[in-house]
Amino acid sequence: MHFLCVPFVDNYENSFIQNNMHNLTELELQLLSGLIAKYPLLTTHIPFLKVSKRDIKSDGMFVLFEYIDFDNQPIAEDMNALFSNEEKIEIKNLKNGLGYVIDITFGKIDYIEFMTYGEKWDGKMTEYKIVPKDI
Repeated sequence: MHFLCVPFVDNYENSFIQNNMHNLTELELQLLSGLIAKYPLLTTHIPFLKVSKRDIKSDGMFVLFEYIDFDNQPIAEDMNALFSNEEKIEIKNLKNGLGYVIDITFGKIDYIEFMTYGEKWDGKMTEYKIVPKDI
């Protein structure tokens, strides 16, 4: 089994991280690439996304997005969806890994929700591997 090391966050307090805006992690970008394969209109949104907050719970995390300087970009306001490619994300310290869902609300990428399968988790993703759904 191979794991990819990815820097995640450098600082967190209590149950969330909030220090202005953060860049997306490599994992978040990888998951969003699956989203834009299904919804190509959202391709133009990615360069304008920043993380406004990472809300860490004992069994998951919400990564909330904010658009920066997004004027005059196409938006399909009637697009509302929850997306997942049904991959499993293996994390070094989690026996059963993570699932995720990406929320699109009124044509904008709103958040990614990561969830464990009943395990406690500290929100750290220093080593992970995305495993495609079994067929």
